Amino acid sequence: MAELKSWTPTSWLFGVLRNPWTILCSALIAIYLGASQPNFAKSLAPFGNIYLSLLKMCVLPILISAITMSIGRLMVSHEAGRYIKRVLLVFPIGMLAVSLVGLLTALILGPGRSLSSGTLQRLGVLINKEGVDLVISLSGPLTPPKEVPNLLGFIASMIPSNIFGSLSEGETLKVVFFSIVFGATLGIVNSKSSNPYRVFSTFDYIYKSFNKLIGWLTLLLPFGLFCLLASQIAKAGLNVIFAMVNFLIAGLIAYAIVYIISMLVIWSRVKRSFLFTFATLRDTSILALATSNAFACLPSSIAAMSDGLKFDLQAINVIVPLAVTVGRFGQVLYFALASLFVAQLYKFDLGVGGLSIVVVGSIFAGIASSGATGIATLATMGVVLQPLGLPLDAVLVLFFAVDPIMDPFRTLCTLHTSIAVSAVIADVEPDRQVIETEDYLVAS
Repeated sequence: MAELKSWTPTSWLFGVLRNPWTILCSALIAIYLGASQPNFAKSLAPFGNIYLSLLKMCVLPILISAITMSIGRLMVSHEAGRYIKRVLLVFPIGMLAVSLVGLLTALILGPGRSLSSGTLQRLGVLINKEGVDLVISLSGPLTPPKEVPNLLGFIASMIPSNIFGSLSEGETLKVVFFSIVFGATLGIVNSKSSNPYRVFSTFDYIYKSFNKLIGWLTLLLPFGLFCLLASQIAKAGLNVIFAMVNFLIAGLIAYAIVYIISMLVIWSRVKRSFLFTFATLRDTSILALATSNAFACLPSSIAAMSDGLKFDLQAINVIVPLAVTVGRFGQVLYFALASLFVAQLYKFDLGVGGLSIVVVGSIFAGIASSGATGIATLATMGVVLQPLGLPLDAVLVLFFAVDPIMDPFRTLCTLHTSIAVSAVIADVEPDRQVIETEDYLVAS
């Protein structure tokens, strides 16, 4: 029997700081302080900005190492070689589907269209204070960009002419494109090597190092979120929270739709009762909501798919982590929904070209968030907003305010949709029979 970890004050403190309820309480206290003690709350802004800068510092190293390593390892894996064509087909379809769900939900429900003029005015004041170069008011139309965005121009803008220049300028979209191409090429070149995985050890060290740093910064999330949210509430008032109620409702509906569709896909693949399929994945779903970390749920997901639903273990070991790392389905949906919300706030008519950019850009923004968790993922939303001429920094606090609520559902969407696309790609082992009992969880 494995020994239980001994209790220490440090482990208890770390557990409290990582608890989602702690983060939620931090947000609620920040809202109260920002509304009741605005002068003190404004003085916390520099601390919040420092925390946000530390999170942004980790984005590019993590996404380069995570994407390059995942794509490259897939290309050299002999066990997953026969699944590569399926991955290249199913992953884009899955990301496109969730992006469209986010887009259509925002178009139908219009979370940013029905806000009162008073709320828009208050938010406009907040945005004008966010940067010296942003003289924008939500009460009037946004000045359109000099060039009308189109899909072909957006695709061309993804290709870096100088990757080092893109790195120094923080052009995330170009870095993502480079990482995908570089990882695939590196995997193909090393596939014939005697030790093809050796070349990826450097990327693995980089990823683990910055992931460890993100883990340390996550311990400070209650304080960072408190400083950021309190100072912004002091500037904008409680209308910041009220303005996001429609966005919250739209987001939860969109995530529920994707969850149901994913469950139906998994059920159709295992060809067992729906209750059996749901019950087998129940603990994994609860774990995703509780931890808000899809990577922490990988062991449970793989066990449920291989032991419970009888999918090929070798394939699942490769595909599920790859789907969680690269697919980022919850983020893709979130970015599509959030981009439409921002456009509706500014009363900006995107047109067909703009909507196409939102759909495709949300996919790349999701990929760009690889390795990041929580509010660190929101920094990559600029991949979608920048080509549309919409500001990110000015509206980021709106999404910070509701992220403690949205993050668990975003994580569940990423994990559960990753399981669904893995179920489409992997094979069910026909010689392993599943016995459905009253608890729907016993297998032979």
